[in-house]
This record gives sequence, C-alpha cells and structure tokens, in this order.
Amino acid sequence: MHLEDGSQARVYNIAWGYDLGDDYAHITTNISPRQESAPEDFFYTNDIVEIVDEETGRTVYSKG
Repeated sequence: MHLEDGSQARVYNIAWGYDLGDDYAHITTNISPRQESAPEDFFYTNDIVEIVDEETGRTVYSKG
C-alpha cells in the first residue's frame, strides 16, 4: 500500500473505526492478530494513494 506521504506499508490485517466527528476512518494495520514480521501502522483512509496485491501485482485501488 502507498500513502500520500510517500511511505509504503505491507498489510496483513486491519482494525478500523471512526472517532466522533471524523470524516474518514482510521486504520491500524497488522494488529489483529499481531504480525511479528510487519510493523503496526496508523493512518486515515483518505491518506491511501494505492493498494496493490503483492501476489498478483494487480492494483486493487488507486486514488488516481
């Protein structure tokens, strides 16, 4: 996954939600269950630029 700030994240699973007044959902990655081989990341859905399936190389989402 590619984020607006130029960072990339490898995502195995997510936990997500909205806080009161938020326009976009927040996402925490690799937390449920914890993935020892990947760091936890936290961002909002509007920060996502592109999601690519690593196995197929197919773009599954692009802000484009």
